[in-house]
Amino acid sequence: MLRRGLRAEIRWFCIWLAVFATTGLLLGGLTAALLCFSFGYIGWIFTRLYKLEGWVNQARRKHPPEEELHGVWADITDDVQLMFNRHEKEKLRLEAVVYRVQEMTTALSDGVVLVDARGNIEWWNRAAGELFNFQNIDLGQKVTNLIRFPKFIRYYDKGDFNEPLDHTLAHKNQLEVEFLVHPFGQNERLIVIRDISRLSKLERMRKDFVANVSHELRTPLTVLRGYLETLEDADNVPPVWHKALGHMQSQATRMTSLINDLITLSRLETDEKEHSQETVNLFALSNIIAEDARHISGDKRHLISVSGDHDITIYGREQELRSAVSNLVFNAINYTSKEGVILIHVSQGVDGTHISVSDNGEGIDPKHIPRLTERFYRVDPGRAVTSGGTGLGLAIVKHVLLRHNAELRIKSAPGRGSEFTCYFPPARSVIPIQRSA
Repeated sequence: MLRRGLRAEIRWFCIWLAVFATTGLLLGGLTAALLCFSFGYIGWIFTRLYKLEGWVNQARRKHPPEEELHGVWADITDDVQLMFNRHEKEKLRLEAVVYRVQEMTTALSDGVVLVDARGNIEWWNRAAGELFNFQNIDLGQKVTNLIRFPKFIRYYDKGDFNEPLDHTLAHKNQLEVEFLVHPFGQNERLIVIRDISRLSKLERMRKDFVANVSHELRTPLTVLRGYLETLEDADNVPPVWHKALGHMQSQATRMTSLINDLITLSRLETDEKEHSQETVNLFALSNIIAEDARHISGDKRHLISVSGDHDITIYGREQELRSAVSNLVFNAINYTSKEGVILIHVSQGVDGTHISVSDNGEGIDPKHIPRLTERFYRVDPGRAVTSGGTGLGLAIVKHVLLRHNAELRIKSAPGRGSEFTCYFPPARSVIPIQRSA
């Protein structure tokens, strides 16, 4: 259905066409009359277009003018006016939303910094301003020019924000904070700074408690084991006591292993990560572990072998790596039936260095795999007790790998065995030196 303005335009067009045609017929010059009408109408159209263009320009620069047009041109200006009003309403609504979000973000105790695609600061909340003493003049400045900590600059420039960054603010009374960077939009970033001082204090208290208790328990357990060994070797002990002494000695040994593992975990958590780096030949280390494993296997007569390149070497801490791989191999012994096969394989490629321990044992249900590295988590508690495990082996493996920027991947299925693979990044690889002929 035609709109009112267009209908009026057509009506006037027809009226003027009829007037000019009639006049032409009466004067004997129809063609001349139609040409005059055509040129006149085209001129009038251009005049209206000129006015409409001026009206639109003024509406774009400021606001729609008060001047009214007629006919189809009035319909066009009404539509522009309607769109302008809608735009203004949407603009006001969005401004209200932005203001509301800023109000809520300002109320947060966590610091929030908004950074554009070029790394310049666009906005911050009150908490962030207090943490880093931001001023209005800092708007548009590079975030790495204002948050100058070298560790943060490396973290921000690297662009890998899967893990948060912890840092101590010396200018804020050693306040411990955590940086979380969330990319969004067109390479923009939202930086959230959380105060983790209380959590860090609780974590230190937990670590200190575990370490102190473990050390305090080691001495009395050593004394108990000494007396139990003396009683077992004594000739005048009644035979009925031998079984009880054997059980006590077994449990004391298990408790000693548990305490040793707790001490190891505590040391891994508190020692400096980059302390005492050295080159470690993983193939040679695997052979040493395999030899120890054959002795532990004993009557089970597992087939334990090592494969891979003999020259694969990485930067790390040999004692920690030996502890991690040993735990994987000894777990394989505990959960693989007699005469089972255990393979230690070492490989290296462009994606880094891998060392895997696989077996053809009973396997693990996939639902347990995500929790295997938790402390004291057991797939089968009864089975674990009989095997003598402490439930801390894989937790130690995880912490050792974290200290080597590596990760543990597990593949397993019930009845199909298991494969535990340690992935070390390429930066850990030692490039072999080519000897000249």
